[in-house]
Amino acid sequence: MKNVVILEADNLGLSVSDMLNPKELKLVGIGNSNMDTWNVFKDIKTGELKDEIEGLPIMPIDLAVALEPDLIVVAAATPEKSNALKYMAIRAGFMGDMLFISDLYQQITVKGAALRRLTRRLYDLGVEGNVAELGCYNGDISWQLNALMPDRKLYLFDTMEGFDDRDLAVELEKGFTTVKPNEYIFAKEDYLMARLPYPENVTLKKGWFPETAFDIEDEKFALVYMDASLYQPTFTGMEYFFPRMSQGGVIVLCGYEDPAYGGIRKAIEDLEAKYGAFLILPLGDLTGTVMIVHP
Repeated sequence: MKNVVILEADNLGLSVSDMLNPKELKLVGIGNSNMDTWNVFKDIKTGELKDEIEGLPIMPIDLAVALEPDLIVVAAATPEKSNALKYMAIRAGFMGDMLFISDLYQQITVKGAALRRLTRRLYDLGVEGNVAELGCYNGDISWQLNALMPDRKLYLFDTMEGFDDRDLAVELEKGFTTVKPNEYIFAKEDYLMARLPYPENVTLKKGWFPETAFDIEDEKFALVYMDASLYQPTFTGMEYFFPRMSQGGVIVLCGYEDPAYGGIRKAIEDLEAKYGAFLILPLGDLTGTVMIVHP
């Protein structure tokens, strides 16, 4: 049994902690450079440690290295952040083995594998309906949906201009995230459409959801992929799509387990309080994705 320290305490690091093989690896602590995440001190100024810690122990990187782990898992998505964490660990005196999640993150996609298996299952079960995506980013998922279900209509919903002010107002009012109006402008119409293998079956719905969906209210859906990041589009997206899902249809919801986007989970909780519990299945990827199955 090897003792392991994870470097980074955001959603990626916490997801990695769930994936460690408990037969081979024992997680002894998480190191993070953000002092707001530390939970091991009675008083940060004096450095006095708590007698008991709730949950995973999160601490400064030098303190994590002082635990003398057999292995450090660097749980950052980008090579740049990974190298920065590696440098911090070496400066703190660690000379052992390191595993870089960024290497796996760039080469292996749990979400892509799940989509391939999920679409095969939907075909096998004969689940009828079309496909939709709410929040297209740069089309990484859009083209896969189009390729995996080429005989179905694919509706792509995105403002193409970043988060809408109306959604941001709700987000700030409820105190979830502090994103800015132009902070996440990724989707570009021409680039997005050029990536699609069967563009003739795709309808791009540009603008604010749900206004962009009023003309397709009679549609049924077999698969919906939602990556809206915020409370309001998640809430309205679920209210719109879930009643229109075929029996056995699936909504793939990104960020449900991500503490950085608390509005997503709160939207689902508020919907469950209103309508009853959903059948929610964790995908087990690194970004907190879940699947919601229509019974």
